[in-house]
Amino acid sequence: MSAAFQIAAGGLADEMLLLDIRENLAEHHAMDLGTAASALDVRVKAGSYEDAAGSAIVINAAGLHGDITADRTEMLVKNTRAVRETALQLRHHCPDAVIVTVVNPADALNYAIWRAGGFERRQLLGYSLNDTLRFRQFAAQAKRVDVSRLEGLTIGEHGFTQVPLFSSVRVDGRFVPFSDLEKRQVRDASRAYFEKLEGLKAERTTGWTTAIGLAALTRAIVNDNGEVLAGSAILQGEFGQWGLSMGVPIRLGRSGIREIVEWQLTPEEQAAVERSAETLKQNVRIVEDVLR
Repeated sequence: MSAAFQIAAGGLADEMLLLDIRENLAEHHAMDLGTAASALDVRVKAGSYEDAAGSAIVINAAGLHGDITADRTEMLVKNTRAVRETALQLRHHCPDAVIVTVVNPADALNYAIWRAGGFERRQLLGYSLNDTLRFRQFAAQAKRVDVSRLEGLTIGEHGFTQVPLFSSVRVDGRFVPFSDLEKRQVRDASRAYFEKLEGLKAERTTGWTTAIGLAALTRAIVNDNGEVLAGSAILQGEFGQWGLSMGVPIRLGRSGIREIVEWQLTPEEQAAVERSAETLKQNVRIVEDVLR
C-alpha cells in the first residue's frame, strides 16, 4: 500500500486497481486512497483479475514473506506455485501489461512468470532497486557527500551475492574511485543494515524504500523517457548470461525494457557477477522443477 500511495500521490496512474485475497482489506484501502487521490483525478477501486483487463502496468506483490536475512530459496518453491497462477491470470486478462514482480526471491520469480506466462521478456521486471538505493546511501556516507549528488548501480542477485558497481559511481557527474577500505565499509554497512533490520523483529518489510523505488520505475515507464535504472531482467546473452533473470542496468519506457545496458565492468565486478549468476542458476533449476 505504501507503493500504491506513492504512485497515486505522484499522479502516475489515471486508474488503480487493488487486488488481494483479503477482499475487505483491499476495499478499505481503495476507499481511503480513492479519497486521498481524488483531487489528482486518480480513480482507485478494488476488484478481481477480470477487472485488471487493459492494465498498462501490474505490480505483483502477492507472495509469502520470510526472514529477510534467511536464504531466500526457502521461499522459492511455494512462491513459484503462487506466481504461476498469477502469471496465467495476467496472461489471460492483461497480456500486454508491463509486470513488475516484487515477491522474493525476485530474480527467480521474474523468471518463473516468464516461463509460466509466455510473456515477452521486455514486459517483465523483477524488483531489485532497493539494493541500488542503499548502495547510494552507504557510498555517499563513505565519500561524505549528500546522496542527491551521487549516482551508482547495484546489479546481480537481489540477495546476498548482489554486486555493487563501484565503477558506476559518479558524484556531480564525475567518476570517483573507491579504495579497498571504502569498498569494504560500504559492503559492511549493507550487511549491518539487514542484521539490524531483522533484529528489530517489527514484522514488516522495507515498504517505504520499495514504495519510492516502485514509483521511480512506474514514472520511467509512464513518461517513456528511457531512464536507466536497475532491475532484474531475463537475459539472453547480456553480460555473458543466458536463461536466467538477474539485476542489470535497464532502459525503461512504455513497452517495458527498451534496452539492457551492458555496463563495462572491472575484472573484480565481472567475477562477482559470474558468482552471482551461478547462485541464480541454482534457483532457475528449482523453478523449472516446480513448473514441470
